[in-house]
Amino acid sequence: MSPRKGTGVEPKADVDQGGSQGGGVITRRDLVRAGVGTAAGAAVSGGLLSRALEAMAAPAVPGAGPYGPLGSPDGNGVRLPDGFSSRLIARAGQQIGPRPYTFHTLPDGMGTYRTKDGGFILVSNSEAPDVPPLWTIGTAAIRFDRDFEVTDAYPILEGTSINCAGGTTPWNTWLSCEEFDRGQVFECDPFGEKEAIVHPAMGVFKHEASVIDPVGRQAFLTEDLGDGCFYRFVPDRYPDLSKGRLEVAVVDPDGKVEWAEVPDPEYTGSVPTRKQVPEATTFKRGEGAWYDDGVVYFATTQDDRVYAYHCASEMLEVLYDGVALGEEAPLHDTDNVTVSPVSGDLYVAEDAGEHQICIISTEGQAAPFLQLPGPEHSSSELTGPVFDPTGNRLYFSSQRATGGGIVFEISGPFRRTRGEPVFDTAAPVTRIRTLGKPGLRGLIKSGQGFAISVSDLSYPVEAEARLVTRLKRAAGKGAGEVTLARVPLRFERPGEKVVRLRPAGRYGSRLRRLRGVRARLVVEATDLKGNRSATVKQVRFD
Repeated sequence: MSPRKGTGVEPKADVDQGGSQGGGVITRRDLVRAGVGTAAGAAVSGGLLSRALEAMAAPAVPGAGPYGPLGSPDGNGVRLPDGFSSRLIARAGQQIGPRPYTFHTLPDGMGTYRTKDGGFILVSNSEAPDVPPLWTIGTAAIRFDRDFEVTDAYPILEGTSINCAGGTTPWNTWLSCEEFDRGQVFECDPFGEKEAIVHPAMGVFKHEASVIDPVGRQAFLTEDLGDGCFYRFVPDRYPDLSKGRLEVAVVDPDGKVEWAEVPDPEYTGSVPTRKQVPEATTFKRGEGAWYDDGVVYFATTQDDRVYAYHCASEMLEVLYDGVALGEEAPLHDTDNVTVSPVSGDLYVAEDAGEHQICIISTEGQAAPFLQLPGPEHSSSELTGPVFDPTGNRLYFSSQRATGGGIVFEISGPFRRTRGEPVFDTAAPVTRIRTLGKPGLRGLIKSGQGFAISVSDLSYPVEAEARLVTRLKRAAGKGAGEVTLARVPLRFERPGEKVVRLRPAGRYGSRLRRLRGVRARLVVEATDLKGNRSATVKQVRFD
């Protein structure tokens, strides 16, 4: 994302009126206005910094934004800038798609996934509790064709409770997060082909959102409590999220984040996850999160803030502070966030406030982008803003609109300052070289060597090499295909690996009776986006 105004330095936690710690973060720009240099600011106590912050300007400032003022409500009751229009996609309790699917209540976090036919899938969480008659759906998917017409809808996660936000993964799965004290993260298949998997190692707490940093190969998670924390999960074997190390952020006064390991991430004892590391910095209700270009953006509702965590430098800054802006603030009750893939602008939904989605532009201006002013939305909140993969249309929900929730689509002249998104849909390219002259005796005794390479990688690739041939079965049963040997492979980057394939012992005596064997070396490779390839090399062993 393009740099916005107000790169920041952060203090440690301060204390709110209720006595719980709150994440106090101050920007370099704020310190300069207060007459305090960065080095001096690092020596000031968190309490002094938090008191000084009340009188300082926020990093992002109010402005007109790139699209200008909002017009009158359209036919769907949505106020939008000139040139934009809305469409109603789904309403709770009503059927959608050919199966059909009765759309769930209380729609919350959403994500999108490109499909091979040029369309895409929109996933939507349900924040409904796990009680009849609302218990059946935790997350569902709506499929669109390349013309943005709905072609299917179906559930992808059932039997969970209060699924709030979540996050997409680079390997095309959806992380659905439960928002209650012993909530967990579930990894779901937007295509509806695989069962969802629960990941207690990612922490058992009141989850809100989870996003993946594909460069650092780690996940970040927010917690929706007034004294909640900001977490990092480091998988043992990325991208497998079933095992790993959960850490909690400890923010130094200069904004540097130290990460402390959580001793009991699955909350098996009596101490809640957020209280297991006493020095952990707490935040005033961590909400939606989004990863973009090396930065994790997340919002905190109780203090009207949006934070930016820079993964490479491990620095945290305040990108927007509605409390500091006072009456001029265009955005309150900050909740779910998303980034336009074609402009880098950040879009932030309001939990309550004036029922707006606001834009924080790459130029550092905060402005309303849309609003739902009608009585149908008076008790609602706006949730789940997300763009389709091409950046042409924006989707969001009014979670508690009359009837239990509505999903909207916004189209119009979204600016494309980043150009067109690049989609990596190519399968991994695999090449095989035979090392030395293949001989049957050598194969049986010590195995045959092969050099296997994978190129044009955007993400790590999992692969398997199998040596396959046909051998005679018992008398009268003809011949059948057998796998003589197999070996798993993992490529973290383009390059070549040497493997030696030796037949399993049970095949040795049968091979010794032969004068020659024709075999196939099959290498099947899958990258993290699900792209698959199979490469075959014919080999003769004399």
